[in-house]
Amino acid sequence: MHHNRRLRYLVMCGLLFSFLGFALLWTHTTRGQAGPNLSADWPHFGYDAAFTADNTVESTLNVTNVAKLERWWGIGCDDGSFSVMSRTPAISHGKLYASGAGRKLTAYDARSGQQLWEFGSGNLGWAPPPVVSQDGTVFYFEDSIPTHLYAVNGETGAKLWEAALAFDLGFNDTSVVTIDEDRHLVYVVEAPFMGGGKLYALDKQTGEVAWSMSKALNNTEFLGDYAMLKDGKIFAAANVPMTGYPDHGQHLLKIDPISQTVELTYKRPQPENYYDIANYTLCNDNLIVTFDYQYDPVKQLVAYNIISSTIAWHKPISQTTGTIACNPAKDQIYVPTNPYLYALNATTGDEAWKYQGLNAIYNPSVANGLVYFLSDTNMYAISEETHQRLFRFPLGYAAYETTQVAIANGMLYFSGNGGTCDLFALNIPHKVLLPQVTRQ
Repeated sequence: MHHNRRLRYLVMCGLLFSFLGFALLWTHTTRGQAGPNLSADWPHFGYDAAFTADNTVESTLNVTNVAKLERWWGIGCDDGSFSVMSRTPAISHGKLYASGAGRKLTAYDARSGQQLWEFGSGNLGWAPPPVVSQDGTVFYFEDSIPTHLYAVNGETGAKLWEAALAFDLGFNDTSVVTIDEDRHLVYVVEAPFMGGGKLYALDKQTGEVAWSMSKALNNTEFLGDYAMLKDGKIFAAANVPMTGYPDHGQHLLKIDPISQTVELTYKRPQPENYYDIANYTLCNDNLIVTFDYQYDPVKQLVAYNIISSTIAWHKPISQTTGTIACNPAKDQIYVPTNPYLYALNATTGDEAWKYQGLNAIYNPSVANGLVYFLSDTNMYAISEETHQRLFRFPLGYAAYETTQVAIANGMLYFSGNGGTCDLFALNIPHKVLLPQVTRQ
């Protein structure tokens, strides 16, 4: 009997030690694996081709666990240097791609932060964000005046091509490539400081120019940081001729990429010589645009149904302080200002709620019932339903106006603007519960 008890005890000890070894290995390797849902990636600033900034696939983080987030890893932490990582990194298939001032394009394991490879010579005082396509190709701007666009293999860091044409983006660190996966094209808005902007479509496989639109070809000067896509059409900002005074003005355009013609020119708010375009996004069938006038504190938030050039609704608003996010499922937009974040119905403009911050609120993003944004010296998460603050994370320095929180596979990534870290990666720690062993 005692022999059997002793044997049983030794077996249980062996099983326990085996489990402990497995648990330690599991705890160690979870920092090197992709998140629980690999499809919940964040391919670029704004998340999708409509630039909704809403990760509709993310399901790990929610209102009950977001407050448990902790710093998991970071880039440039406590190194004394100052570096802004503009917009967001790109996250795809367990890898994170980032570029920053003074840094090369670098790939990391998105969960552990282990550096995988570097590409290029690096940018100096500017660094537009990388974009990753469905096949894992990373698109990356480098240099200024002129700027070169590269396509890089996301697995190896090897150069696939360099665009046949260099671009005049100046020192703009907010330009974002738009990928047309259906037509295998890459769209670049070239908006030089002195005007004369162009819209280029590049072959996604070769980098050769497939077509372009410009003042010389179409009497249209393009502007803004990116083009948007919906239902096979391009939506882009441009300066176009107008009848009467003034003889030109900034409009959103709906463009057919097959014929390279303008299908719709969306009307401007009155008076037409007053406003310039600040930000724009698509929310279901609604095109949302903010019009700004530098010397007037009252701006205009304007919405169109994409099938009509006329204004569906508009309302005065204080100056927007970043891009607008959209939750298509709720048909709700989130408009950042100083100091409020407004939640509005995208179709009617009716206010659902407003959240009061301490300072300007920058570039909100949305996922699974939460709205994330950077403001003052913190990153915040608030509930979409109750608009109550659920989480605050200190940056160590004032937030930067171009940065946004990327949500991917249960983790958050955002620029620290040279604070404690240049880039923060937050995660919820996973604890292993060991079984109890009762000695008999």
